[in-house]
Amino acid sequence: MALLLPLVLCPLYVSGDGLIVMGVSQSSSLSRSLSVHDVILSVDGLNIRRTDDWMKMLAQGTVEKTSSHEFLGGSQSYGATNSGKGYCVPNSWMDASKNLWQINDKLSCPDELIVFGKFSCNGSAYFPGTDKVSDKKQTEDLYCLIAKDVVKLKKCGNGWRGTEDDDSNCTCLEEECCLVPVLTPGFSWIEISYARPYSLECLQKEGNLSSSHATNDNFGPSPCGGTFVYVGDLSSTASSVKLSPYRPRWAFFLLIADVPYILENCLSCLLHVSAALAAVNCLPVYFLDGDAILETALRYVAWFNRRQQRVIIKVCRFLWTVLSIIMFSRFLYSMTVYYG
Repeated sequence: MALLLPLVLCPLYVSGDGLIVMGVSQSSSLSRSLSVHDVILSVDGLNIRRTDDWMKMLAQGTVEKTSSHEFLGGSQSYGATNSGKGYCVPNSWMDASKNLWQINDKLSCPDELIVFGKFSCNGSAYFPGTDKVSDKKQTEDLYCLIAKDVVKLKKCGNGWRGTEDDDSNCTCLEEECCLVPVLTPGFSWIEISYARPYSLECLQKEGNLSSSHATNDNFGPSPCGGTFVYVGDLSSTASSVKLSPYRPRWAFFLLIADVPYILENCLSCLLHVSAALAAVNCLPVYFLDGDAILETALRYVAWFNRRQQRVIIKVCRFLWTVLSIIMFSRFLYSMTVYYG
C-alpha cells in the first residue's frame, strides 16, 4: 500500500515537485520564514522531492562544531563555514560596508547584517587576527552585508553542492571578491527556496498554481514565495518541520491536505508495528510461535535425539521467557518515567 500510495493519491494530489509544510514548531527559527501549506522547492539550489532529501541535505550542510580560526583576541571565537559557500560581492559594496562593531570582546554587525570574510580558491578563508595587530587592522578584511541582497549575487567557492570539484565556480570578476559568511562554530548557512501557491495573494496575482513556480529564483519575500537564508544548527532544525511530498492539485482541496500525511504516517506506523510483532512472535517463549519454530528446526538436526531436543526446548523456552519479561518490564518502566 505504501508503494502504491502515489498512484492512489494521483487524482487529487501531486508529488515530486517540492515538499508541503504540514507544521512548524513555534520554537524553531524556521517558523519566522515558513508557514503551514508553504512548499519547499530547493535547498542550496538543489530540488527537493522527498522528505529523505530534506533530511539528507540538511545533514550534509551541518558544519563541524569546531573552528581553527579565532580572531579579535576575545573570549568569543568565531569561524567561517567549512562549507565554503561564497558570493561574488562587488568591490563597491565592500567599500560601502558598515564598520564592524566590537562589543564586549565579541564580533558583531549593526542591525541584522551578517559578517563576511574573504575566501580563496584553495579552500581556505582568510580572517585577520591571528597576528598581533590593532583591532582596526584586524577588521579590515571583514565586512557587514545584508544577507537578502548578497544571496542575489553570483555564487562562488567550492562548498555549493555539485561544485566541489569545479574550480570555475571559485572565480569572480575583476571588480568582485569572493566572500563567505563568518559564523559561530556549529552553525551552518543554507539557502531555502519556497513557494506559497495556496496563499490568497498568490492566487489573486497569478490566477493559477502553475504560474507560482516562476518565482523560484526570486529572493526575499513575495506573495508567491522566494528564497531566504537560514543560519543556525541544522541538526535540530531538520526535525522541527513536518513535511509531506503530496500536495493538493487545486486550492479548494486544501481542507484535505493533511490526508496524505496522516495516511503515510499510519502506513509507516503499521509497518513498524507489524515488523516488531513478527520479530517478537519468533522468540522461543511460551504461547508464541517461536516455540514451535525452534521445535521444528531441531528436528532437522540429526545429532540430537528426541530427549535432548526436549531438554533444549525447555531450557531455551525458560531463558527466553525470563529475558523477555525483564526486557518488557524495563521498557514499561522507562515509558512510565518518561511520561511522568
